[in-house]
Amino acid sequence: MTINNPHAKIDAENRDRDRRLAALIRRRPAVIELALRNLRDWAVRWGGLTPAWDEWAQLLRILSPEQVADFLEGATPKANRLRQSSPFLGVLEESARAPAEQDAA
Repeated sequence: MTINNPHAKIDAENRDRDRRLAALIRRRPAVIELALRNLRDWAVRWGGLTPAWDEWAQLLRILSPEQVADFLEGATPKANRLRQSSPFLGVLEESARAPAEQDAA
């Protein structure tokens, strides 16, 4: 008997999203600022960062854009765990809305 794991589907969707984000970061490294802005906004809204968001903030400050892209594509336990708390919420959508504006940046 095979039991479908709904988390496996979510994890696969998150990996696919992060592959697209990694490609976007390689083309437009400035999109990392959108993730940092999300983290700042969430800290204000929720009175601080969760431990996972704090880890993301540290990674985004210390890694180069290429390293962030590599991390997003990674299959390490840490990448898999942090993928569930991504600060890149809305980045792909915002990028699709204003590509010319972001290319000019």
